[in-house]
Amino acid sequence: MSRNNVIAVAKYKYKYYVLPNLCMDTQFNNLYIKELLINNNHINKYTRDRGKALIIAHDIQKKIDNEYGVIEISI
Repeated sequence: MSRNNVIAVAKYKYKYYVLPNLCMDTQFNNLYIKELLINNNHINKYTRDRGKALIIAHDIQKKIDNEYGVIEISI
């Protein structure tokens, strides 16, 4: 049985954030992710390179078991 989690690569203001372990049912929507990025700006690290963000996300996917894999989202 797989977990109902997703790893999101979110593009927000020309920056790419990797957000691991978001619940697909409740946390994977534009409003929640935007609020998360705005309120926790000092915690979240980012990169301006899309390829690097996707590589980081796929490396995280190798370590944790999730059902939906890596999904890109633009905010």
